[in-house]
Amino acid sequence: MRFGYKVRAGLHMIRLTPGWRARLATLHQLLRVACAASPPPAARPDDDRVATQAWADFHLLSFVNRPVNVRLVPDRAPRLVAILPELNPSVIFGGYIAFFQFLAFLQRRGVPVEVLVLKPLARGEDPAAMFVSNPLVRDVLAQATVLAMGVGRTVRIGAGDAVLCYNWTTALVAAKIATAQGAAAFTYFVQEDERVFYPNDSHRFLAESIFHGHPRPNLICNSAKLAEALRRDGLSGPATEVAVFEQGIPDLPPPSRGELAAREVRRFVFYGRPEDHARRNLMTIALMALARAVQDGAFAGAPWEFYMLGSSRMGAQFSVGGVTVTALPNTNYDAYRAGLLRFDAGMALMSAPHPSVPPFEMVRSAIVTVVNTLPARPPDWYRAVSANFEPADPTVEGLARAIARATARVGDVDARLAAARTYHPADWEDAFAAMAGKLSHPLFAAALMPLPAARHQTDARKRPARARPESDRAR
Repeated sequence: MRFGYKVRAGLHMIRLTPGWRARLATLHQLLRVACAASPPPAARPDDDRVATQAWADFHLLSFVNRPVNVRLVPDRAPRLVAILPELNPSVIFGGYIAFFQFLAFLQRRGVPVEVLVLKPLARGEDPAAMFVSNPLVRDVLAQATVLAMGVGRTVRIGAGDAVLCYNWTTALVAAKIATAQGAAAFTYFVQEDERVFYPNDSHRFLAESIFHGHPRPNLICNSAKLAEALRRDGLSGPATEVAVFEQGIPDLPPPSRGELAAREVRRFVFYGRPEDHARRNLMTIALMALARAVQDGAFAGAPWEFYMLGSSRMGAQFSVGGVTVTALPNTNYDAYRAGLLRFDAGMALMSAPHPSVPPFEMVRSAIVTVVNTLPARPPDWYRAVSANFEPADPTVEGLARAIARATARVGDVDARLAAARTYHPADWEDAFAAMAGKLSHPLFAAALMPLPAARHQTDARKRPARARPESDRAR
């Protein structure tokens, strides 16, 4: 029974590992960790499930927070050591894209990159070859040294290396490496207050512990709003180096005035993510608000079609509130952005410090977009960014009323086209080159140096970005 607890604990990680060889390697590693601790005598049968989950969490989090063997390599030329939880093409979405864009940004400036992966890699497989359909990741990995850490493997590190981590689990590793370096800090590429992914539990405790440990993390934040939230909650202080970038959002020519005005059928789209890790996007609330808006007549008087984007987990179609919603399949980014130009009104919710990206992509596509407000993102802030936003009171009824206001505005095509811009840069090169704040490590100092013009080609169609609201500029 004791052995069974440990095996079932390992299955929590194994089921998330791609490839049968990698799964066998993960099982082997986890069993080595589990054998170091013994649970108490077997629980009663009716307590078995609860006890199994408790020991699964114990072994999983002990594995995540395990010691790291580090060997300092003298006289090694400094390089960036970027730590990732895994290399899996199926999970390369928004957060990973921003991280790899930053690595590419540094590589263009001559910074050597080593990618350290926590999960096993398929033996003998070229990591870059796994991403043949993703040129960004493929090219970064092709120019980098890629290593898997595993259990018990020694990490070789130079005293002058910069350590950059992707999320809180990799931050635990980064802190241990920085300790072995004798460094005062490591760098955390923060794209969300990751505490929001958990209730008040042990995972949340470890995610928050990153900010209170030593060495401390310096931060690269993906929005001024997120940086403000971390500072407000005491997770960054006066001694913390904080650099802030705003997401690059490529511009597309908007629909023509004539095409918008001639539409006989209007289209409503909402951003829906039913997955557990995306609960901050409030999928259930979005469905409730849409059903209430339909009930209250928000779509009366004109023919409407209804769509959801963001996930393929809901099937091709489903019904809510008496209307049929078509769930759009996941596509590459260019097709996704081009597809947004078909819609007239939309909704994108976010209950977290980071303001999300889809609502900004929507308003830049001339969609009148409903968003939920928070104390840190009040209605006036959204309206100052773009008049295409329709901020809602943070209730189901408030969202339904905002949907009604949005559908009533879609006929003002001139206003929609005039407001189809935000403060975001139109490409990633500009996003990182314009980072506000401080990065004192010599390798990161290269990020503040302009790239020679011959190596930076910008889309000639790029429109100037709207000025950022005063309250949102990084200090």
